[in-house]
Amino acid sequence: MAHPFLDSCRDWPARYPNRRAIGYLCTYVPEEILHAAGFTPVRLLKANDAITHADAKLQSYCCALARSALDQALAGKLGFLEGVVFPHTCDTIQCLADIWRVNFPELFVMTIVQPVTGDSPHAQSYLMAELRRFLRRLEDWFRVSVTDEALRDSIRLHNRTRQLLRQLSLRREQISATTYFDTLRASTLMPKEEFNDLLAEMLLAMDPSLLAKNEPRGENAVSRGAIELRPYSLLASRRPRLILAGPYLDDPSPLELIHSLGGQVVVDDVCTGSRYFETPVSEEGNPVQALARRYLERRPCPCKAGSLPRRSEDLISLIKAQRAEGVVFVLPKFCDPHAWDYPPLAQALDKAGVPYLLLETEQMVSGEQMRTRIQAFLEMISYQ
Repeated sequence: MAHPFLDSCRDWPARYPNRRAIGYLCTYVPEEILHAAGFTPVRLLKANDAITHADAKLQSYCCALARSALDQALAGKLGFLEGVVFPHTCDTIQCLADIWRVNFPELFVMTIVQPVTGDSPHAQSYLMAELRRFLRRLEDWFRVSVTDEALRDSIRLHNRTRQLLRQLSLRREQISATTYFDTLRASTLMPKEEFNDLLAEMLLAMDPSLLAKNEPRGENAVSRGAIELRPYSLLASRRPRLILAGPYLDDPSPLELIHSLGGQVVVDDVCTGSRYFETPVSEEGNPVQALARRYLERRPCPCKAGSLPRRSEDLISLIKAQRAEGVVFVLPKFCDPHAWDYPPLAQALDKAGVPYLLLETEQMVSGEQMRTRIQAFLEMISYQ
């Protein structure tokens, strides 16, 4: 049976037959706007299938995410989507948007161009104009009207998701890292209304004291969720404490190997992890302005100019706060923005005396080679 990470969209129409879906490829796409327009945002990640269609449209030296997403679409596996929204985060994704328009002219396809320099005095006004352009395109294409009140309701709903995910992150040592990231993956696939109830119930099972804090409960959530609860003492025993860093996690193999070999991932810096939920949107005032502020204030990724100093500082701060003993970079091959940032981040870790390991992944992960490298890394940390 395929892992939920690797086959997450295949049964989406059967699970949610009364929902309309629009896909997206990055956390720089505002889910709240899609939701306010009546759609469930569905984040696209790499599947585990061999590439059979995309190589005729896209160079083989593009990243696995772009190739796999296009391959899934060309193979008809994403036919439930009524559109796809692309961020302008890198050249590959920008080109992928153009390829998508040519091959799927009947779909809603749009690129959101966020400001590259977030601290510019004009960044907020520019981004607000870009988000309003996105809203107008949605309204015109689908003949819907998105009101400020609907957008505020969506902001509140997504903030609730972020709040629950932050609570889960505080308890992540009670569950396996794979279960933790599976839960985060579910938050980008499921309708938020259903996901929030399920996660609230899952948190209650982990920490009954939350009941006194009036956390909402969903019906039959525990029986519907396949959560593996672990005693805290089991995961808190002598296991090297690691940080997972990179653009995104599209395969659970590194997590499973780290745990099986005696390590534990205690915190992360990936956009399918903490960067997805760490910054809430203000629920006061103009909702478009609140969304723009959130994107300008959140922890940046390498696609933003001048982000490297802050990214280095944030990584060192995470290490100190979590008493981490090492960093594992999971870097998809041909992800140029993160590849460019890796050497200076490695230098910062060298200066701080923190060991690190680079795992460069491709379309199909080489399990034995990865196992050997992770095992050697954990042994090195254990003998320090």
